[in-house]
Amino acid sequence: MEWYVGTEWEDKGRGLTKKVLGFQLGEMEKPTACSIVQFSVNKKCANLGERPSKYLASDESSAYPLQHSLEMGTAVYPVDCYVEILLQQFLPGETAACSILTKNGVRIEFELRLEKIVKNTQVEKLDAAGIYDLALRLKESGVATFKSYPKFAFDYFVRAAKLLITYKPFDKLTKRENGINGSTVEELFIQIQTNLAACLLLEKRYEHVIYHTKFVETAESPSEKSIYRRAVAFYHLKEFAKAQATIERVPNYEEKREFSKLRDNIAVSWKDSNTHYKEVVQRMFS
Repeated sequence: MEWYVGTEWEDKGRGLTKKVLGFQLGEMEKPTACSIVQFSVNKKCANLGERPSKYLASDESSAYPLQHSLEMGTAVYPVDCYVEILLQQFLPGETAACSILTKNGVRIEFELRLEKIVKNTQVEKLDAAGIYDLALRLKESGVATFKSYPKFAFDYFVRAAKLLITYKPFDKLTKRENGINGSTVEELFIQIQTNLAACLLLEKRYEHVIYHTKFVETAESPSEKSIYRRAVAFYHLKEFAKAQATIERVPNYEEKREFSKLRDNIAVSWKDSNTHYKEVVQRMFS
C-alpha cells in the first residue's frame, strides 16, 4: 500500500484538504455518516485561534497524541463538523495532514490518525427505527448549534428531514412491522420542519417558511412556534389577512407577548397598505 501514501483529497466547496502521511494496513472500509470512531490528534493544531473545538483545542499541558472517541452527527462547533467530514475520508490505520480554509482565508492545519471504527452501520441498511434514531440525533445537534451557528443547524435539519421523508406517508409505519409507530416519526418530522422554518426566517426566505409550515393548516394542535413562524412569514409577504388568521389559531394569543406584538405590527402594516392602495387608486382616476 506504499502507493497510498501521498494520496490527496480535497473538498473545494468546504475548503477541506487531506494528504496521507502514513498507512498501517487494516480494514479497507471508511466511516459512514453514522459511524462511531476512535482517532488521535498527533500534534498541536496550527491557526485554530479562538475558534472552539472539542477535538483540536489544547493548552500547554496537552500531551500528544490526544485520543478521542467521536460519533458522527454530534458536532456542535463548525471546526468539529469539518473534522467529522474529514474522518469519513480515512481508512483505519491511516495518518494524514488535514486543513480547513476559513472564509477569512486562514488555513487551520492539523494531523489526524484514524485508530479504529467502533461501529460502522450503513445508513441504507437501517430500518425505520434506526433512521428515526439517526434523524433525532441530527435534529438535536441542530438545536444545539442553532443559536451560534444557524447555517450548520440548517444543514443538520435538512439531513434529518431527508432521512425521514423516505418513509412518507408515515401512517404506513407500525411498531410491529417497522419497529416504530408512524405517529412518532411524523411528530419528529414536524419538529424538524418547524426548526427549518426558524433557519429560513433568519435568511428571509419567507415563501420557503410557508412551505415548511403548511402542516399548521391541517394539524389539530400545532405548536405555538410553528404557528408564530408561519404568521411572521405571511406578515413579511404582506399577506396580512392570512397572518392574522394564523395567529388566531392560538388560544388567548393576545396575552402572549410575541403574538401580541405581531398582532400590533400586522394591524399597523395592514392599515398603511390599505391607505397606500386608496391613494394609488385616487391618483389613477383624478
